[in-house]
Amino acid sequence: MRLLLYTFRASWRMVLIASLAGGVGGVATIMLIAAIHARLSGEIVSPALVAWAFAGLCLVALLSQCASQLLIVRLSQDAMRRLSMDLCQQILKAPLRRLEETGNHRLLTALTNDVFVVTRAINALPFICVSMATLICGFAYMFWLSPLLFGGMIVFLILGVTTYRVGESWGNRYLAAARADHDTLMRHINSLIAGTKELKLHRPRRDDFVKHALAASHQQLRDHQVTGYSVHSIAISWGRLLFFVAIGLVLFVWPMLQPIDSAALVGYVLTILYLTTPLDMIMGLLPVIAMANISMKQIESLELTIGSAEGEASPPPAPRRWQRLEMVGVTHTYYREREGANFRLGPIDLTLEPGELVFVVGGNGSGKTTLAKLLTGLYAPEEGDILIDGEPVAEHNREAYRQRFTAVFAEAVLFESLLGIGQSEVDAQAREYLDLLHLDHVVTIQEGVFSTTELSKGQRKRLALLTAYLEDRPIYVFDEWAADQDPLFKDVFYRRLLPALRDRGKAVLVISHDDRYFAEADRVIALCDGQIIHGDWDLARSLAEVGRPHVGSQAAVAVSTT
Repeated sequence: MRLLLYTFRASWRMVLIASLAGGVGGVATIMLIAAIHARLSGEIVSPALVAWAFAGLCLVALLSQCASQLLIVRLSQDAMRRLSMDLCQQILKAPLRRLEETGNHRLLTALTNDVFVVTRAINALPFICVSMATLICGFAYMFWLSPLLFGGMIVFLILGVTTYRVGESWGNRYLAAARADHDTLMRHINSLIAGTKELKLHRPRRDDFVKHALAASHQQLRDHQVTGYSVHSIAISWGRLLFFVAIGLVLFVWPMLQPIDSAALVGYVLTILYLTTPLDMIMGLLPVIAMANISMKQIESLELTIGSAEGEASPPPAPRRWQRLEMVGVTHTYYREREGANFRLGPIDLTLEPGELVFVVGGNGSGKTTLAKLLTGLYAPEEGDILIDGEPVAEHNREAYRQRFTAVFAEAVLFESLLGIGQSEVDAQAREYLDLLHLDHVVTIQEGVFSTTELSKGQRKRLALLTAYLEDRPIYVFDEWAADQDPLFKDVFYRRLLPALRDRGKAVLVISHDDRYFAEADRVIALCDGQIIHGDWDLARSLAEVGRPHVGSQAAVAVSTT
């Protein structure tokens, strides 16, 4: 049902036209069967006229089936594009916290495996419609030949469909388990790609990973798929056998129970033999439909509702000038697997103003990055409020609020071009920053496109910094940007680039452990165990140097450097 709803919502006209074209072909084919039957039974009055009609029906069947096939090809490709774009849009709209909890492996599986499976099923729907039209026409012809015999055939058909459904539902349970196994396998593959260096350096670890993670998940996926598809194959074979059982009953059993003329008998046998093809196609495609419904359920379990958006939402208004950003009693809680307990950041009270440079320091796990995500609107506060010039940030304006920020997080992601940045004079500005950041010898830019993004981690973060500068947003957030930089670039960052942003009226928040540069900041804010702590300069410096949560007072600062 989910698959049908999505398909008709996406392109019901094309599905309808393709099905009608195929249906015309099915009707024409049944009429060909009727003409053959009439010729064999000697009921034709004008053989020449029937011959011309037979040729015309052949042409109609050919053209209609070709038209249906061409429409199906277009439908499947359009469906794949639309489905993939729907999912990408829903991922971009979903709350960041939910995406982090879902995991990249499940999102990647949805965008690759599930999209492919659903597209195959959408491609199969017109074939099923065509086959159903052919079956209906064939049943109508058999009813016209002998209503009584047709009634017996319906009883037999109901019995066959019921037994087939029992096997199909059993197979579907194993296919659903296989789909869950696919998520597990993708998680291990992600670990393989991310941890290749570590696995190469440690043979016992590599062997255990291959044996207990990769091989085990592959084997479980294989076992469930083999069982599921085997059960479906047995059910399909049973369905095919039922056709020959039906022919045997018509030929040998029914004449002993009820007299029937030989012409009707021949017509029934011809029609049943022909209907084996469309019914066989339907049964063969039912596992594809079953897998598609499982994939749709998996997509919905991610709380990504495909097909919910009819078009792009209107862009948020351009950020206007602002005077004060406040976090008032803001809290956020999430589960830490390492500690096996929840971590609570806050309540946080913090203000930012234009032309201000603020450093945030604290040990690992103290909540610095979570604070940055709350500040930028990537996380929604569980308690408290974020206000911009006294206006609370809520769901209706959170997207517009986020457009005030440019952020470079610890794991900087680079795109191949300067997306979303006006192209006027952008190349010249970018080249100036490439020279300043000593990237001009490894990266060039032409019409906003970088020549390469295959760089070292430090170079990638410098290129991300360049992109951030060109975005020219009111508020900048840098999360441990200088951690992977040489002393030369740290000096450029802290003593030239950050003060330059402040002088341009930008509010800049920097997460840092580089205590030697604290004097460049207007304020230094220290975090410990999710709380802003109040103390002195030495306390803030010790937190930056140690790089781990402070074990002292929970009370706590903002240390002014002016």
